[in-house]
Amino acid sequence: MLEEADIGTSRFAHPLSFGPADVRQRNYPISNVNPTTGNYRNSSAPSSARNSRLLNVRFPFDVSPDNSTNSLSTQNQDEMPPLPAPVQPWLNGGGGSSHSPRTSIMNVDGSSLHIMKRYMHDGVPRKMRWSKHKWLLLVANTLLFIYGLGASMLVVLTWFKLFERADTVIVGEPVLLGLVTAMGGLCLLTSLLGYTGIMLNNRGILAIYNVLLWPCFALIASVGYVSYRKNKWNLEAKLRNQWHDIFDRDDRSRVQANLRCCGYKEFTDWPERSSKCFPRTLLPGCKYKYQTLTKSGLIYTYTITFLLLPVHIFVIFVALLCSNHVNRKFGKGLPPKIYRIDYNAVGIVAADPTTKSDMLTGVRRKESQRRQYRAASKRVVTD
Repeated sequence: MLEEADIGTSRFAHPLSFGPADVRQRNYPISNVNPTTGNYRNSSAPSSARNSRLLNVRFPFDVSPDNSTNSLSTQNQDEMPPLPAPVQPWLNGGGGSSHSPRTSIMNVDGSSLHIMKRYMHDGVPRKMRWSKHKWLLLVANTLLFIYGLGASMLVVLTWFKLFERADTVIVGEPVLLGLVTAMGGLCLLTSLLGYTGIMLNNRGILAIYNVLLWPCFALIASVGYVSYRKNKWNLEAKLRNQWHDIFDRDDRSRVQANLRCCGYKEFTDWPERSSKCFPRTLLPGCKYKYQTLTKSGLIYTYTITFLLLPVHIFVIFVALLCSNHVNRKFGKGLPPKIYRIDYNAVGIVAADPTTKSDMLTGVRRKESQRRQYRAASKRVVTD
């Protein structure tokens, strides 16, 4: 067998060599390549001679053995231009160092072929750092959470009548109160969904988060528009019509009890009789108190919502730009196309757009020279 025979006198000499016999080139596993010298360790040889007999393997281009008397191999090797070093932008130090555990490339016996080595963790825990896009997205989502929580707390206080004029607001502004409730609830839920996507680095959740930001924007604009329009155009006539035609007896009674008044203009103008509202009462009419409360509430509402619109536009803008960069992972974890492995061409090659075409041209030239070398060697052996 080959491993039992002496390499210098083996009858299995390489047919392409002209000096001492050597072994044929075979598809040896890369795991048996010495990372220091680039030589192949013959694992099948006896342990006593394993360290002394290193098979100098050059693959995948130079199929001839490393022989000083092989003039044809030396001549072809000198004519072959070396491949440029692969560009590896994901490394901090460029190509790395051959003496470092983080080495990423290895030169095989001085040839131009670079073999990628698997990254070996050095055991030192690395400090996880967030990208600037993730921080910016977190700040924007916090703004959304703040005004969503504020609106939700306001409507909860109103519906549960936890402040003095809550009953009048419920009776007098049902449409506006419903819009504010929907706006606060949706903004709050959207912000919680955003926090989930940010912490989990989940782009799918962040995509849903981006979609939900647009209904939030529509609700904020609707609250501002409804409150501004009602306050702008003849508020006094609208409130008088509301008291006379829209309110029922229970609504008028609730407003009178909450504002401590009787009737609209005075106690004879559509009053609702109660223990405090009767013909000889000393309570004033509800017009002034009701109109003042409604006007101030509408002004505060559309001012705050119109101020929130540019803030929400900023949140949408940040979410659209930063959701896909919540971490430093490229897309689904695949490298760019120009950095993918091409086994058919050179084994393992990484290139950038400026050198890829030159590298492929050099590979094709090497393959052509290799075929010519094989044909010439066969003719010499036959003769």
